[in-house]
Amino acid sequence: MRLPNTIIVLVLALFMQPRAIQAQDNYIFNHLSAEFEAGSTGWGFSISAPLTRYVTLRTGFTSLPQFSFKGDVNYTSNDGTWNEVEAKAKMHMTDFKFLAEIYPFNNCAFHITGGFYLGKEDLLTAENTEPLNPGDGLEIGEQIVFPGTDGIAHAKLKVNTFKPYVGLGFGRSIPANHRFNVACDLGVVFWGKPKVEAWSPLSDDWLEVTTTKDGDVNKTLNTFSKIKAWPVANIRFIYRLF
Repeated sequence: MRLPNTIIVLVLALFMQPRAIQAQDNYIFNHLSAEFEAGSTGWGFSISAPLTRYVTLRTGFTSLPQFSFKGDVNYTSNDGTWNEVEAKAKMHMTDFKFLAEIYPFNNCAFHITGGFYLGKEDLLTAENTEPLNPGDGLEIGEQIVFPGTDGIAHAKLKVNTFKPYVGLGFGRSIPANHRFNVACDLGVVFWGKPKVEAWSPLSDDWLEVTTTKDGDVNKTLNTFSKIKAWPVANIRFIYRLF
């Protein structure tokens, strides 16, 4: 994670200019715009304001609508036989974001963006849809996870809550000559190496597991555990308030 953090520090350093320059430019927070966006991080809402002639600050939130899918997971019954049970996995991602857009050229809408997203650490959760019998153990990765008193076993995929972002875009968040504008962005959110954890009623805690076993849900967890970043591609519809 050294590279993303270094980039964010450099980006923030670019817009932390002396007050004398800000006063001379007379651009700081002299406009405000609101926007709606849609893309790979779901839908979102943001507000933007200029800091200098070349830097605009943007903050808001994005929310990826929850979607789910079902698959099979192996489990061992209390008599030692192996069986399969249906499990359901859910993915949901909602984040607050704070970004700085840098416009290298005064009369061009091209911009470089840096900042961060901040959200929940639980990216994906999974559990069996049919209760298991007492003594049955669900196979989550390399670990046998026993269900709770309700017969349900739980697993989840965790990522970092703080997620640096870098990207490129075209279109100004503060339209100069019109009230309305459209902008688009391409970038990457770095959420670190995901961890797969399963709830253990025996230890009354979440235990980290590796996911190399077969089964639809195990394969999904294994795939997501290798993804360290999420691509961002969105389109933004902007309205300048003043």
